[in-house]
Amino acid sequence: MNAPRELPGPPVIELLPQDAPFSADQRAWLNGFFAGLLTQLAQTARTQPSVAPQRLAVKVLYASQTGTAESLARKLTKEAKTKGFAAESQDLGSLSLEAIAKLEHVVLIVSTYGDGDPPDSVGGFAAQLASAPDSVLAGLKYAVLALGDSSYAKFCHFGKLVDRRFSELGATRLAECIEADTDVGGPFTAFRERLWPTLKALVPEAGAPMSAIPAGESTREPPEREPPEPHEDEDGERWTRDRPFAAELLSKAVLNGAESDKEVRHVVLSLKDSGLTYEPGDALGVWPRQSPDLVEAVLSATGISADTSVTIGGEELSLSEALATRRELTVLTTPTVIKFADISEDSHLCALTQPDQSAALYQFVEGKDPVDLLRLHPGAVHDAQSLVNMLPPLKPRLYSISSSPIAFPDEVHLTVAAVRYQSAGRRRGGVASTWFADRLDNGCAAPVFVQQNPRFRLPPDAGAPIVMIGPGTGIAPFRAFLHHRRSQGLTGRTWLFFGDRRASCDFLYRSEFESFLHGQELSRLDTAFSRDQRDKVYVQHRMLEAGKELWSWLEEGAWIYVCGDASQMAKDVDSALRTIFVERGRRSAAQAQLELHQLAAAGRYVRDVY
Repeated sequence: MNAPRELPGPPVIELLPQDAPFSADQRAWLNGFFAGLLTQLAQTARTQPSVAPQRLAVKVLYASQTGTAESLARKLTKEAKTKGFAAESQDLGSLSLEAIAKLEHVVLIVSTYGDGDPPDSVGGFAAQLASAPDSVLAGLKYAVLALGDSSYAKFCHFGKLVDRRFSELGATRLAECIEADTDVGGPFTAFRERLWPTLKALVPEAGAPMSAIPAGESTREPPEREPPEPHEDEDGERWTRDRPFAAELLSKAVLNGAESDKEVRHVVLSLKDSGLTYEPGDALGVWPRQSPDLVEAVLSATGISADTSVTIGGEELSLSEALATRRELTVLTTPTVIKFADISEDSHLCALTQPDQSAALYQFVEGKDPVDLLRLHPGAVHDAQSLVNMLPPLKPRLYSISSSPIAFPDEVHLTVAAVRYQSAGRRRGGVASTWFADRLDNGCAAPVFVQQNPRFRLPPDAGAPIVMIGPGTGIAPFRAFLHHRRSQGLTGRTWLFFGDRRASCDFLYRSEFESFLHGQELSRLDTAFSRDQRDKVYVQHRMLEAGKELWSWLEEGAWIYVCGDASQMAKDVDSALRTIFVERGRRSAAQAQLELHQLAAAGRYVRDVY
């Protein structure tokens, strides 16, 4: 029987040079020792988890009234992730100051609406911010993008307040606050260009301690790349603010009776073949043309020819076309006065533009337009390019949509009050409302885009009661709500408060709302016609009269929607609600205010006011 064959051992790895000062046995032992050690190290390396690349945690907080700040926050968050940051966005109103103090890097995009007011969802946070103790935000790094409208005296007031208070409470700025007017594209780009290099410089070396990565975030770093410039259509939208759809005007019927002293039109536009979508609660942005009479008044005041060429955004066009479609002519802004003061060297205007005269400057511009200013010094502006550079860009006008895409496919409806008045011997009017009423004929096109308003939505629970308060053209989104619910076969409890001047001629959409009552899409309708009796009655009075029932609805989870005038109506309605909380809910005034803030933060008290 053959002896078993001896199997060869593993090959000896020669790690030591042949001329090393060791014997053959010593060299063999050492080679085996080092080979085993290297094998063990290799196995350990294979089983050890790889160290994740370090990622800086960044929280993007937004305070949004109509959805613009929220949209920008989501875009910024998306871009931050492509740059390797652990980023997430959140409504500022959903966090307490104590929760924010526990963060390390915060970016805030903050809107202001009305007369310097914070958005509804952050009312409670704003109150907490005002009374916060010193140094509560020590260690926090932050940056603020403030959104506003320069036609208001308190431009970007809440955003600037947040920036200042965060600094006073011990936080450190990552970048200086940037203010954005209604056209946010340029300021948003400038904000990002300042922000990213600062944040990248804060990324620690590998192995250094890091902020906790938000739950659900991957620890895998995406490849570094420069994202595309964030335009309005980067989410795949075909038609945007910068590239509007030419919607055909189908009709513009007057809703008021012949004896009314108001002119409200039901505007119907075609969206056929556009692919544009919207939800009840959204707004339609409209790019109007200025009145030819107003353009002529500007040309007459300056003495410049209408055919003179000017350049705006790299595009060459005639001065008359630039004034008609690219420049704001119905509103005088403080920046325009400042530029004109430099050109004209008028001593009174120069004095008004000093930093300590902001209140006087706002009082000067109120109720005026650029023609009033140009007529102070005829011929002071004699260069066409200087003229267009002095005037602010034309802003699109936003109208609450008054239709449901289910009930009216391929259409969008607006409820437009024509603004007309006399001042300083001149006839004046709203640029878009008079354009629809007087200058845009059926069959002609209006450049439009959809402005989403994600806060102003029907409740996700179709059975939740809803209370709608919309006097005048504030009725628009509630007509959309009710048509939408009818199309979906929903009959949950709904309550509408509507008001105007006279029932006989100003009861907008009367037959439709009576039909909704009959079909039970509308459970209750309370009206207030201010001129139909000796003492004026408004919607807030009807709310107080029905205070017991309103409180019952609120206790049962009702959602409250308000649409219309911000300057007075919205404040009166808010006051009436606080009174109902005090009288019917037996709350103190402070508790009533707090609970309204909580309702707003939860999305159950929402306002679309202007």
